[in-house]
Parts: sequence; C-alpha cells; structure tokens
Amino acid sequence: MSLKSFDKFLENYILGQPNSKKEIMDERQKIARTQILAEALIIFSGLSFISNFVMDLWPMLIFFMLCMIYFNIRCFAKGCLIGINGGKAIKFTGLYAIFMGGMMGAKYLFGNEEYRSLFADGRPTDDFCFIAAWILFVVYGVLTIIFAKADQKKKGDE
Repeated sequence: MSLKSFDKFLENYILGQPNSKKEIMDERQKIARTQILAEALIIFSGLSFISNFVMDLWPMLIFFMLCMIYFNIRCFAKGCLIGINGGKAIKFTGLYAIFMGGMMGAKYLFGNEEYRSLFADGRPTDDFCFIAAWILFVVYGVLTIIFAKADQKKKGDE
C-alpha cells in the first residue's frame, strides 16, 4: 500500500462519510496554526491598544482584517492553511468572504445615504475605515482562494 493510498484510507476511516466538510489537520499543522494564531492575536491586540489612544473603534476593523490576511499568509507559508482532506471548507470561506465583502460594500456605497467625506481634520473618518475594511475582506477572500488552489496544485505535483 502506497503512502498516498494509506493517507486516503485514513481520511475515509476518520471521516466515516464521504464528502464531509470537516477539516482534518495533522499534529504539525495544529501546532503551527496555534502558534500563528497567537502571533496574529498579539499583533491585533497591540494595534487595537494603539488605536484606542489615537482614534475610535472603526480602525480596529481594518486591523482585524489585516491580521486575518497575515494569518492566512503565514499559515500558507508554513503549510498548515489546508488540512489533510483538501480545501473545500477553505474555498467556501474565501468565496463567502468575497460575496459578503462585495455585497456589503455595494450596499454601503450605493445606499440612500448622502456622500460623506473620507477624511476630516487630517484623519480618516468612520466611512473610510468601513470601506477599507470591506475591501480588505474581499482581499482576504481572494487570497484564501489563491492559496487554496496553489496548495492543491502543490499537493497534486507531489
């Protein structure tokens, strides 16, 4: 039995049902993801702390999205973004992020509200922060799908 077929056997044994949406990670991936998650949360906490001194709540949304993008990039670089059973769940996450980012951005931009300025008194307004956060949400979705396809291609080459 080859290593690839043994992995497939273990995947089917663990999942118990075909086409399950559960993501299975090996121990190395779990440890790496936990460490990267801790890094991202520390960065987010630090940026949020600074933001509370300088501005108000809205820039935290931008910091959160930047930390999520950082988390995806680091997990992809360490090989722990996608589990053993493939990337169906992560692709859905990426598509959902693109869809929600596009819909909420369109709702905000084309809503019945009058146009507001993006900068006031030399600093970004809440409107700017909201639009930037939704753009970063779409960027997060696009990067997630790109990383999932790259990982799938890399595993296919092996």
